[in-house]
Amino acid sequence: MKFGQKLHETVTAMDDKGCGTFAFALPKNPEETRIVSTPFTVIGDNVVTTFIRRDNGVWIGQLNDIITPSPDRVAPPCPHAGVCGGCLWQHISYDAQLKIKRTKINQALAAAGRAERIGDVIPSPVQLGYRNRMDYVVGWRGEIGLKEYGSWNKYINLSTCLLLDTETPQILRTVAGLMKTLGIPPYDSKHRTGNLRYVVIRRGVNTHERMVILVVKDLAAITPEMQKTITNELKPFCTSLLLGENPEITDLSYGKTFETLHGPNFLTEMVNGITYRIHPNAFFQTNTVMAAELQNTVLDNLGDMNGKNILDLYCGLGFFGIACAKRGANVCGHELDADAIALAKENAETNGVSATTRWTSGPVEEFRWKSEHPDAVILDPPRSGLHPRALNAVIKNKPPVVVYVSCNYRNFIKELTTLTQSYRIEEMKALDLFPQTPHVELVTKLVLK
Repeated sequence: MKFGQKLHETVTAMDDKGCGTFAFALPKNPEETRIVSTPFTVIGDNVVTTFIRRDNGVWIGQLNDIITPSPDRVAPPCPHAGVCGGCLWQHISYDAQLKIKRTKINQALAAAGRAERIGDVIPSPVQLGYRNRMDYVVGWRGEIGLKEYGSWNKYINLSTCLLLDTETPQILRTVAGLMKTLGIPPYDSKHRTGNLRYVVIRRGVNTHERMVILVVKDLAAITPEMQKTITNELKPFCTSLLLGENPEITDLSYGKTFETLHGPNFLTEMVNGITYRIHPNAFFQTNTVMAAELQNTVLDNLGDMNGKNILDLYCGLGFFGIACAKRGANVCGHELDADAIALAKENAETNGVSATTRWTSGPVEEFRWKSEHPDAVILDPPRSGLHPRALNAVIKNKPPVVVYVSCNYRNFIKELTTLTQSYRIEEMKALDLFPQTPHVELVTKLVLK
């Protein structure tokens, strides 16, 4: 098989990255096959794909043509679909997306030798425009948008983006105009030159607030006169406007320091009647409508919490913990990010639960359980999952109930091997917080045996 060779096959499965796959028999030895993975395809597509590279034993194809479309294929609404890395699944009907996610979770459970299976994935009532945050990268030629799927140095200058609200394209066009008018050079990640790196847009969906953050390499290069022009041009689109500085080599849209040009230096959002203050770098569930459903799912798994002690690990700005306190629980929240803990304290005070909540910061794996006797523990780790020492601490201290919120079910299923030595699974639900992508949230209630 040579690079550039065209393959004509029918997609039979979806891989863990959300790409369609098929087995290709080698011409010289038909009994020997290779798995070919091609993005922007779906099961049932009869396609022509070009073999472009190998990745950990998998052959990667580039879609050339769809000879016969799958019954699950739909016309993507975005003109950038099929190239942009923002949405991998716009070409798949939403019902099919949900079925694929359910299948992938159940296949992963079966592969791990587990008997549990999930039912239907809880759907998102909105499949486009559902995000409350997007980080738009600035390319070295001045493009403002997202990177091409599978590439770190190819940028798409977006004319529209259906993941955020309808004013987003106008904001991006305004920033592009400011770059030309003010002579702000785009950042070049290869040569580490230029200045403007990202345009971050955050929304308070239920509060109708919007925060715009321009992330630059060098804040000092944006003079007071330039700041005034930037403010005048962007103020009509937002309730908060900030400049963030990230002088590091790492390609991140997070600012090390900030300067506020307009409005407060925070955004507020309301979920299930609870008000949350969100700072520029703070994590918040990106699908606000489904965040409410996720929160309710966790609370339902905890049951009657009045007077009970809840330990909220990886608590962030208090999204779950404050909701528990509102239902009468005594909450201890712990999180590595000290800034998030400061926000959690503010949010607890805003919502009138300061007296029944405590918030501490530090590595979760170093949390001191000795003084804690929780009736239940909430675990909401990052995609990498629990630190091994944090997992061992849960097993050692044996809280009666654990509610585990996972945004990476594959890592969670690996951890089940350890968790189910002491716990039994009482309930497992999947929620679709990420339409048009392969990602899915999994909530599991574990009860001490």
